[in-house]
Amino acid sequence: MALLAQERRLPTQDFGRVADIYDATRSLPEDQMRALTGAIRDQVGPGNTLIDIGVGTGRFAKPLQESGLEVLGVDISRGMMAKAKEKRVQGLFLADVHHLPFQDKRFEASIMVHLLHLVADWQRVVKEAARVSRAMVLTVTGSTVGPSFEEDYLAIRTQLGYPLNRFEAGERGLQDRVPPAKLIRVGEVERDFSSDEEIASLLRREESLTWDLPEDVHQRVIAELRARHSGESFKTTSAIDLVVWTPEQLERRA
Repeated sequence: MALLAQERRLPTQDFGRVADIYDATRSLPEDQMRALTGAIRDQVGPGNTLIDIGVGTGRFAKPLQESGLEVLGVDISRGMMAKAKEKRVQGLFLADVHHLPFQDKRFEASIMVHLLHLVADWQRVVKEAARVSRAMVLTVTGSTVGPSFEEDYLAIRTQLGYPLNRFEAGERGLQDRVPPAKLIRVGEVERDFSSDEEIASLLRREESLTWDLPEDVHQRVIAELRARHSGESFKTTSAIDLVVWTPEQLERRA
């Protein structure tokens, strides 16, 4: 199945504005992170080279380096990489992920996580990941059973005439378009949360899907979410999958 030929694109978004809270809002339980790190190491092979495209705060690069992989990280955000440096993540490069500053097949593998919905040209980024990888391109995806306030936010803003024009499906969308060579179920995470906490996070614009909205429209979306869900409690169950493509799969179809 061919990837979509055209997308309306936003500029690449800089997550530096949420660098201080990024890890706290997107971390996995320690046992699940250990399992995921181990699965990535096993696929790439101890001692081999990996490029973390969109390294951010080093959430993956740090434990992978500690596991014995040679990991380099690339990001456009100085704020996010400052956090990675605080963790003593090694091998960081400030660069545009659309134009990776590395030779063809420089690394055994590449990994990109929570990246493709943020870039100006996701297809170009996928091709770059394939270009610099000898053996594989990896990502982490999953499926969630339960409510999503992000999806509700997106639906309301669309109803108000402000659709989000980016590749919102991200790495999961790539997985749907290009069936992977391997799909490894790593674990499962259950989460209890309150609607008020989720709405407060969106109100603070802690998610990138809120960043482009004018303040008055943003407040209208929040008011609608509160009218629908204020005071409610929810539970979700999320699968964690390690997805592996060959570079050739992505070169042909991206």
